[in-house]
Amino acid sequence: MKFGGSSVANAENINKVIDIVLEQKINDIVIVVSALGGITDNLVMLANLASKPVCACGEKKKNEESKKLFESICERHDKVIGELIVSEKKMKVLKEISKKYGELEEIIKNISGKELSKQSLDAVMSFGELLSSFIISEVIRERGVPCEFVDSRDIIKTDNNFGNAEVDIKNSYKLISEYFSARGGSAFGGKNYLSVMGGFIASTKNGETTTLSRGGSDYTASLVGAAVDASVVEIWTDVDGLMTADPRKFKDAVLIPEISYEKAEEMALAGAKVIHPRTMKPAKLKNIIILIKNTFNPKALGTKIFNK
Repeated sequence: MKFGGSSVANAENINKVIDIVLEQKINDIVIVVSALGGITDNLVMLANLASKPVCACGEKKKNEESKKLFESICERHDKVIGELIVSEKKMKVLKEISKKYGELEEIIKNISGKELSKQSLDAVMSFGELLSSFIISEVIRERGVPCEFVDSRDIIKTDNNFGNAEVDIKNSYKLISEYFSARGGSAFGGKNYLSVMGGFIASTKNGETTTLSRGGSDYTASLVGAAVDASVVEIWTDVDGLMTADPRKFKDAVLIPEISYEKAEEMALAGAKVIHPRTMKPAKLKNIIILIKNTFNPKALGTKIFNK
């Protein structure tokens, strides 16, 4: 089950996401999440701000702007934790996430005043998914449900084409399958199991952080689904499914209830932002159904993508 940035934009939405997950009748669920809505853009701004040369206004102003943006990113995540974790575990979670803030801050310091490479930008952007997946795994535990945080970089391997990395399918499938078979239930190993991982991010064989291009969390979900022979890959977003046109622009747009992998890929390549174009191939090769559903209207039919 993959949930996009709008689905995990704030505490209220994250509660909706967890309700949807816990209502499922499937024993073993891998939850793939995007960064909190808008955070990836903020991280890109932070990286660009930190790396730009000192302007006429001086280094002090540049550092103040960078610090303000960094703190706003941290505060956004702390707010979610504060609203969703009310037990004695809150301080432990805040302490743990502060370590991740420290890692991000160190990267920002290292790129300050230097030309921003794609590799450095990937390292900065990865924190959107790392933070959101960690927080959501902790919130699920707060509900009394066993759940594990998974660092996607440990199980999805790519080349070093930073910013738009190509997945090493064979190696990644092996790592994904081995990881979940050692931990989970029927499809994986023996007991009901939830895990949360960030989409979009991966790493090279040398451990350097990479990204799968913007919107790549859908692709992550499909890769994981194919690797573990999932029964279905669900993409949860903020519209009812694939539509004949953008419903936010065209009032006469209607839902497409069923569509082939090929047609869905064509629509994605033509600009339909509901699903990433790479998502279809892994699912198609394993004949796994993809369902596009609306987090804010979960009873809506959605769109079924399959071999028609």
